[in-house]
Amino acid sequence: MGNNNRILEWTMHNRQVIILLAGILFMAGIYSLIRMPKQEMPEFTIRKGLVIGIYPGASSGQVEEQLTKPLERYLFTFSEVNRITTTSGTEEGIVYIFVDLADDVKDHNIVWSKIKHGISTFKPSLPAGVLTLAVNDNFGDVSAILTTMESDDKTYRELDGYCDMLEDQLRAVPDVANVGRYGSQKEQITIYVDNEKLSAYSIGAKTLATNLFAQGFTTISGSLENNQSIIPIHMADSYRTEQEISDQIIFSTPNGDVVRVKDIGTVVREYPAADSYITHNGRKCVLLSVEVNPKANIITFGREVNQVLTSFESELPESVNINRIADQPEIVRDSITTFLHELMIAIAAVILVVFILLPFRVSVVSAMSIPITITITFVVMYAARIPVNFVTLAALMAVLGIIVDDTIVVVDNYIDKLDAGMGRWKATIQSVREYFKSLLSATLAISITFIPLLYTSTG
Repeated sequence: MGNNNRILEWTMHNRQVIILLAGILFMAGIYSLIRMPKQEMPEFTIRKGLVIGIYPGASSGQVEEQLTKPLERYLFTFSEVNRITTTSGTEEGIVYIFVDLADDVKDHNIVWSKIKHGISTFKPSLPAGVLTLAVNDNFGDVSAILTTMESDDKTYRELDGYCDMLEDQLRAVPDVANVGRYGSQKEQITIYVDNEKLSAYSIGAKTLATNLFAQGFTTISGSLENNQSIIPIHMADSYRTEQEISDQIIFSTPNGDVVRVKDIGTVVREYPAADSYITHNGRKCVLLSVEVNPKANIITFGREVNQVLTSFESELPESVNINRIADQPEIVRDSITTFLHELMIAIAAVILVVFILLPFRVSVVSAMSIPITITITFVVMYAARIPVNFVTLAALMAVLGIIVDDTIVVVDNYIDKLDAGMGRWKATIQSVREYFKSLLSATLAISITFIPLLYTSTG
């Protein structure tokens, strides 16, 4: 107790130093709040991945013996793979292996990089019929901003061109982790063949296909559908326009007469029937997903990305629009604003309630303890690289009651001692000393209840 008394007496004798230190920590807390990383939710590590093997033409038994078992044995050579929870499923021509990493894996990205590299070197040891091995571990990637590029009169090819330019600018933002594109449709050149003209020139479907392939064409599916007389093709690099394809010679007679593509059909640039597509407000669009670096300040990230989007949108034609579908930085910004608003309400409520029951100066002291304590907490969080998110904000809101209660208990005890005739100096020391152990033990008791979560929660 003697040491505690000496500490209290020193702080009271040097109250100017304590006030200066509190002021410095308060300003440091505001700086920390501005600079520290901000997220919507805490970063959650997903230690799961999917390995897929394609073995066309093989039965489920052949896949099991020739692909599944060798692949499982190889994956289990990695000490980071959890052998108990990793499972597999085999079907005709395909195998799925659901890989779980061990709970003690710290950096799952390094482990998955090792697995991907290892599988690429392992594949040659499998049967020649195994078409591919693929690894997917991106289940934890979350979009911070979703935006659409849409237009009523532009083609998907033109929208893709704008998206290419926008993606290049977005990737120049330091906090952007990845930019994904969805809903884009591949353009193709289609030849609609007239069967009567084919018969007039005595050209069969096989002859037509052979001549087209010889000139550098490749079909999308690798087959020619005679019943519909439609031949979808990709334009080779040597052809720049539909007219050049139309002028391509596909047949010649001994007399020197030539038959061109335009003589037996029509060449059209179009989009195939899409299995899936994206629309926004009834308009076709391409969706861009912008992911943020988990260690970055998401509010700063959002501001930088918005600057790029605003600048880029001003350069687009009037018929092309950029619309934001989801904006996580805005949500986080609103959450922090709401917290600060609630904090001000709490301070005002404390001043009002304590002012009614206690002297004004005492109520001011109780109210001042809230922002000082919270800002010092921000300093500690910033130093420990703990981000601001819904969970940490909820925790700060929860401890507001503890801060106010502790302050009022000590101040109320101080008032009682003054009323009992004790001097202000001694009353200050005694009021803190008497409740120090009780307040500390109560705070620790609340904190200890959450400690088991550190050992029982794994991801």
